[in-house]
Amino acid sequence: MWKRSKVTDQTAAGQTVDASEGVQPDDKGIKKKSKVPGVMITQFVEELPEGMSTPDFTRKPIALTIQQGKCAVFKAIVVGTPTPTVTWGRANGEIHFHPDVCMQKYDEISREHTIEFPKVAPEDADTYKCFATNEYGRAVCTVALNVIQVGFSKTKELQKTQVEDTKDVRKNLKKRKDDGTREEKQMEPEEKVWEILLSAEKKDYERICAEYGIKDFRHMLKKLTEMKKEREEEIAEFVTHISTLKHIEVNDDDCATIELDMDLKDPSSKLFLYKNGVMVPFTTEESESMKHNLKQVGKKYVFTIKNLGSEDAGLYSVDVGGINVFSTDFKVPEVDFAVKIQEVKAEERQDALFQCVLTAPTNELKWLGKSTPLSNSEKFEITVSEDKLIHKLIVRDCMPLDAGIYAAVAGIKSCNAWLVVEADKDSASKGKKPTRKTTMAGGGNDEDLMAIAKEQQEIYQKKMDEKMEVAKKAQAEREAAEAISKVEGEAAKKAAAEEKAAAKAAAKAKAAAKAKAKKAAAAEDAAAGKKRAAAGGAGASVGAGGEGAAGAGGADAVGGGGEDGTAAGAGGGAGEAKGSGGDLDGEEYDSFEDSDEEIDGEGGGKGAGDGGAGDGGVGDGEGVEGEGEKGGKRKKRVRKGPLVPDTVIGKNYTAIHAEGRQTLASKTWPLFS
Repeated sequence: MWKRSKVTDQTAAGQTVDASEGVQPDDKGIKKKSKVPGVMITQFVEELPEGMSTPDFTRKPIALTIQQGKCAVFKAIVVGTPTPTVTWGRANGEIHFHPDVCMQKYDEISREHTIEFPKVAPEDADTYKCFATNEYGRAVCTVALNVIQVGFSKTKELQKTQVEDTKDVRKNLKKRKDDGTREEKQMEPEEKVWEILLSAEKKDYERICAEYGIKDFRHMLKKLTEMKKEREEEIAEFVTHISTLKHIEVNDDDCATIELDMDLKDPSSKLFLYKNGVMVPFTTEESESMKHNLKQVGKKYVFTIKNLGSEDAGLYSVDVGGINVFSTDFKVPEVDFAVKIQEVKAEERQDALFQCVLTAPTNELKWLGKSTPLSNSEKFEITVSEDKLIHKLIVRDCMPLDAGIYAAVAGIKSCNAWLVVEADKDSASKGKKPTRKTTMAGGGNDEDLMAIAKEQQEIYQKKMDEKMEVAKKAQAEREAAEAISKVEGEAAKKAAAEEKAAAKAAAKAKAAAKAKAKKAAAAEDAAAGKKRAAAGGAGASVGAGGEGAAGAGGADAVGGGGEDGTAAGAGGGAGEAKGSGGDLDGEEYDSFEDSDEEIDGEGGGKGAGDGGAGDGGVGDGEGVEGEGEKGGKRKKRVRKGPLVPDTVIGKNYTAIHAEGRQTLASKTWPLFS
């Protein structure tokens, strides 16, 4: 999938460029043609001085279509007298110069100006412009960068999570009560860093990311762009125009100020001041009792913090109608003046020197002359020693107008002194400009200052060593605590695992015991069933009291045993053995009704008696002599064939014994009666 630049117009209309880059989009001048196609030249003056020329390109960048994650480089070579300054821009958004995102380079040997993207991303796809500018004109050319997106990249996979993270951060930053005020709680570090970035300048992004541990610079830029767009839409509901956002500054009168210019849609909109997310009360009138004050002059709003102390450090935020419009981080370094600046009396056209010594190294000292910030120029020279402890301000060629109060500000500490300029009293030079003097007024013995600075350096180093020892001790304690916590965690984890294993083993043993008990109970039930079957099925072969064993003979013939029946079946109660006319000596019997009634001559179980086989008696009928048999094991009855006989003639049928093959006498069966 390709991601092409959105702007196809080769002039890249809509580009906005800072005037600080030396590019002025609204400059009107003479349009000129370049020998290189696609280059536009604007001449700022009507006639060029001899030997001077407008900028031009001898080599312009070439359009690129490149795979995501690869390195993309644009190169250009420019000419012009004086030497042009080369800057880069893009049609949509801004270029953020960072080693992980984009770098601008210049090769003095090849005279190539390059812009390099170490790992190009889809959001880098755009139309880029290269500007070459000097005091006589400007040359510009455009070039397109197209990016081929590759599969499901890591960026794509994380995109959903990143969007959700952005929404969560914005949601936390916008938490408000019904009256538009914030919730009364300290800001979390993540909320704080994003609020700082929303109001920070581009040049400070890298420092802020390093300070707060943000490593993915590209992701930060993407996230920040989304948040800025949303905040601009929210601010537009309350503010028509906002500008001149000055971050907190410390003045020489022990005060700090926050300035911004706003044009409110509703002048009655409420303004709120917060420090680290907690509302700070302030007054709109001059009051010595209130620490915070708001002063409004037209569209300018100035917040003042008085009587500064280390406790005043923090993130200050200005909200309008429940919407954050500006935030600034106020840091209070631990620094003071070991030697303050002293009053200097200088003669007219003489140089004046102010110098001081700090208690801690500081890169820059803020110098003020008559409440106006000073910087290096032909009039003022600001220097700092190698150890960054001795700071000096030189006022060149003092004139009576230069007289006044000069101040030095370090952190929240300040000191000031007068500069007195004495007019030249030489009568001979009246009406003439005095001669420039080469002497220096003010200052002191440099050796004394160096000795004081050395002493302060030792004190500072000792404090740093002590802090380092404290930090190391705290780090060792944290590591020990983490080690103990880790050991305890592992022990707890091991104990939990052992407990879980023991519980699992107990449950397994319980289940096994339950299964074993169930099996034993089933075995007992089976044994009891067999016992009951054996007890119920065992019958006597010969009835006691004179009834003999089953006799074979006539139908309904009852065997008449001897006076004393001798064949008693052991193992159960006495069972009657009635002759049924057949010789049933323990064989299987099948009935049509599958009845459980006892059949004459059939034993129910084991018939082994104490007295052996019973003596059979003679039947009373015409039956043959019956033989007494001992009770045998009752066999399982198996039905063969259907319940209704195969042959039925009327209501009479012949029943065939399954095993004995004997024909039963014809009998009328009431099947349908």
